[in-house]
Amino acid sequence: MKKVIVCVAIVLGCSMTAVMAQGGGGQQMTPEERIAMMKERLKPLGLSDVQADSAVAVMTDRSYMAGMNFREMAAEERQAKMKEIADAREKRLVKAGLSAELAKKVIETMSMRPGGGRGGGGK
Repeated sequence: MKKVIVCVAIVLGCSMTAVMAQGGGGQQMTPEERIAMMKERLKPLGLSDVQADSAVAVMTDRSYMAGMNFREMAAEERQAKMKEIADAREKRLVKAGLSAELAKKVIETMSMRPGGGRGGGGK
């Protein structure tokens, strides 16, 4: 009986370690929640509601990245492409009525990752 209890304890211990190593993950946000969070992050910049809506629309537009596989790119190539995307977004934000300075602040604010900028990745 003791052997069975010890074996069960070992199996539970190993499986709990594997579960805990996968991270919290949590619930994935709905698109509406994500947009609301983005608008909250833009509030300190003093944007009007229309400007905030325009900024969120530009920042959530994924057409810039259509057909790209960033994982297969070299680091330099990936950085250059991300800079190109940021520049295109900045131009669209200016076209939407934001000043160039404000457009840069929006891009900086929206590109900062929650949690201190720690990125995921399989390293």
